[in-house]
Amino acid sequence: MDQEKAESLFDALFRVLRMMARSFAKDRAPEHITPTQYHILYLIRDRQTLTLMDMAKHLQVSAPTATRAVDALVQKHLLNKERDPQDRRLVWLRLSEEGLGLLARQRAERVKILAQEAQCKLTAHEQDQLIFLLNKLIPPVSAEEQ
Repeated sequence: MDQEKAESLFDALFRVLRMMARSFAKDRAPEHITPTQYHILYLIRDRQTLTLMDMAKHLQVSAPTATRAVDALVQKHLLNKERDPQDRRLVWLRLSEEGLGLLARQRAERVKILAQEAQCKLTAHEQDQLIFLLNKLIPPVSAEEQ
């Protein structure tokens, strides 16, 4: 891809992500969830469980930063901490029912907004092409990311 096309792609993706971020900021306001906390909820949803150290590594933040974010989510009843029965030093992070519900509501709202935008501006064929092409840009998940 030449430089001009790469810059156009970057600009277009940036604008779409900014539109999604505005929706995200408005949607998360009632629960007062920070972007880091939201990212934690999504990571745990995708992986079922994580330890605090794995979470910090995925987020590329310090253990104390991850601990503060996790503790806030536990206080909001969105996340549960469970000690490993075999190794009491390990604490597993799992979504609570409230956390699952929050993510489901947030995702449904974002999908609805995106669907409305796409339906107004893209044909069905263009929508399929966009999904296909964006998925091609996503790198494969490495073993340590799983």
